[in-house]
Order: sequence, then C-alpha cells, then structure tokens
Amino acid sequence: MSAPDNKKPAAGANDYRLSATSGWGGAWKIAAGVGVVGLGGAAAGWSIDPKRFAYSYLFAFFLVLTLPLGSMFFVLVERLTKASWSITVRRTAEFFAVAAPVFALLFLPVLFCMPTLYPWLSHGEGIESAAHAQQAPPPPHGMMGAPGAPGAGPHGPMGRPPEHARPSGPHGLQLPGAAGAQHGEPGVEPEEAAEAEVLAKKRPWLNRNAWMARALIYFVVWGWIGLTFFRLSTSQDGTKDPKLTLKAESLAPAATWLFGFTLTGAAFDWLMSLLPTWYSTIYGVTIFAGSVVMMYATLILVTLSLRSAGHLKSAINVEHYHDLGKLLFGFLVFWAYTSFAQFMLIWYAAIPEETTFFHNRWDVGPWMYVSLGIVILHFVVPFFILLSRNVKRRLGALAFGAAWLIAMHIVEMYWQVMPNFGGGEITVSWIDLACLVGVAGAYLAVVFHRMTKHPLIPIGDPRLSRSLTFENA
Repeated sequence: MSAPDNKKPAAGANDYRLSATSGWGGAWKIAAGVGVVGLGGAAAGWSIDPKRFAYSYLFAFFLVLTLPLGSMFFVLVERLTKASWSITVRRTAEFFAVAAPVFALLFLPVLFCMPTLYPWLSHGEGIESAAHAQQAPPPPHGMMGAPGAPGAGPHGPMGRPPEHARPSGPHGLQLPGAAGAQHGEPGVEPEEAAEAEVLAKKRPWLNRNAWMARALIYFVVWGWIGLTFFRLSTSQDGTKDPKLTLKAESLAPAATWLFGFTLTGAAFDWLMSLLPTWYSTIYGVTIFAGSVVMMYATLILVTLSLRSAGHLKSAINVEHYHDLGKLLFGFLVFWAYTSFAQFMLIWYAAIPEETTFFHNRWDVGPWMYVSLGIVILHFVVPFFILLSRNVKRRLGALAFGAAWLIAMHIVEMYWQVMPNFGGGEITVSWIDLACLVGVAGAYLAVVFHRMTKHPLIPIGDPRLSRSLTFENA
C-alpha cells in the first residue's frame, strides 16, 4: 500500500457526523414509524386477501433487498480495485449494506406464504407421479412457440392456448391427470408428462428443505459481508490503522465470489421458481444489474441530500457525482443488454418451458403495455437523459435521472412478480403499497440509525486525502 497523501489535513474524529438536532439525525425515527404503519397495513391486507398479500409482500421484499445487495457490490468492487476516488462515497454504501441482516426477520412472511407462492411445493408429489406414469418426450417446438407465436397460451407453464387449456391448480400449474379425466381417458397427456419431467429433474433443488437451507446460507453470507466490511471501515475511524484496509482488500475476492453465487441463488429460488418450469441461466445476472442500478441511483440521491444539508461539506464534489453518473449510465446499459440477451435467446430458441415467462408478460392481459413501458421508460428515456456529460455534472439533472430510474426499478420488480398473480390482469392494490412502505421503512430505520452512530465518510482511511481532493483528468 502506498503512503497516504498529505495534500489536505485528515478529517477529525468529530467531523462528518449527524447532529442530533438535524433532520437527518431523526430520520430513523420517521422511517421506523412509517415502517410500523406499513407493516400494520400489510397485516390487515393479509387478513383480507392472503393470496394478494403473499405476492405483494414478495414484490416489496425483493425490491428493497436489491438496495443492500447492490451496495455490497459497490463496497466489494472498491476494495478489490483499491479505489481511492470513491472513499468518501463508500461509507454511505456501507450503511446500506450493513443493514442486510434485518431481511432475515423480514423474510418470515415469505416463509409463511410459501404454499401460496410456489407451485412446486404443493404440486410436487402429483407431478412426480405423472412423470413416472408416462415418460413422454416434450412436444414439438411447433406446438408451442416463442412469445406471440401461434399456439402459445396464457396460463399453463408450457404456454398452451386457452381453448385447449386443461383444468389447473391455484398457480396455473396443470394438474396431472386432469385432461385424461376431462376426455374420459386414463393417464396423462404428453404435455402433462413433459411438465412433470421438467419439474422432476428440478426436485433436488426445488424442495422445501433445500430451499430453506439455501435461504439461511444467503442471509448468513450477506450478514457476514455487510458486518465485516463495515466493522473494518468504522474501526479504522479511530485507530487509523492501514492494516485494516489491507485486511478488507484481502477478504474482498472470496466475499465477491460468495456474493455472486448467493445473489444468483436467491433470484432463482425466490423469483424464478414462481414459475418452476421456466429456464433462464442469465436471470440472476439481470437481477444483479437491476440491483446495481438501484444502488447507484440511491447513492446519488442520498449523498446529494446529505450534502445539501451540510453534513458532507465538500467531501463529495461534482467530480464524484460525474463518476457516479457514469457508473449509473454504464450499468443501465448493462441491465438493458442482459435483459435483451435473455429475451432474444429465449425467443429464438422457442423452447416452450422457456417462452412462457415472456408470454405471460406479452400476450396475457394488459401486461404487454407494462413490458413496452419498461423498454421505453426504463432504458430509452433514461439513456438519453444520462448520456450527456453536462447532465452528469449538473446535480439537479443527475438527481432527476436517478429518481427516474428508482421509479422504473420499482415498476420492473412489480413486473417480475405480479404477473404470477391475478390470471393475467393488472390489479394494483393498496396492499402493494402497504407492503412496500412497511419493508422499506423497517430497513431504512436500521440504515439511518447506523448513520447517527458513525462518521458519514471513512475518516481513518489512509487514502482519504486522495478522495477529498479528487478531480477527473
């Protein structure tokens, strides 16, 4: 490690702290109150409509979870690359990451709602029986094509047309033997056996015990990453020991590996398995990209607010925001690339169990308009907003672009979860808002409370002076 620069005096121990009388100093109390009200409303929603609550809560839970996950990525990348420009920004990301353990508690309603959310749980035994009853090959691709192709249907996982749809269970998953009973024939149809074969192959992964064990691993890993890197950083505030920086940098490679696998596994387990016959190996990458976009947009807005309130002074300047804007723009393009790659490959291959995800978001009900809106408003519009260098250096315009992308990330996560509910119709409910407010309030209360206990920048980092005097070349 190179010796610390001496261009500017190091920040003092009492600098960059929230005062008890400032608006930010009491923000955690407001967030906690809002969270309590929201969770109370969510509980009322569960008593009124348990199925709606299940999907609404999962949407809210995973949406808010993307913020600490994206923040972990930022912290790990800064440690991996030994970056100095972003040191003054890093502490805000550390605040968002260290609060990840609260999601282990917020996960309890998802566990409670497992039978409602995940069809593989309630239909596993019947599906496996169908697979053993008739081991038939999958139907030809011509029977069920890509999104929008003739023969694609709205409800079944294999995408059959409504006029040929068979009786189904509460999730739209076809019940083995239903068609045979309908036509007076014993056994199951080839399509049913094909579905059964797909799910039977996934049973080692999609079963209750393995699913819950993996969830425990995810929370342990995320808690370890958030707490470990936060403690190393905040301990250095007092000791100024450069060995803590070296330790964080040495842990970053293994932590990054664990982060990548746990984020991907959580995306598969908690979102992708809502439609258990669906395949997409790039799905975890699209969720990761959206999480990073959410994180950069939130970092920009929160640090701008802290800066305007005078808490950050000049620690984060226009040069930092210029780079944050470039990273936000870059990961927006990366999100668009991975999302298009997923769609294009599935559309081109026209494999029935793959096309159903997009079919349910294009040919079923009004979700087509949401899909078009995501393409235009989540990529095309913010692309041109953030493309200009001038926008990235004009903080008001940059804040507008960041707020826009947060709003569109909310819509995208709604699009990821809610087409699995309601038979293809879009039914926005107050339960959605209650769950979102409750989860976000509980999480942000922990984040903002941490902010009152530590300096807002890593005042003990040996490279801090480089960040305080950072200028783009």
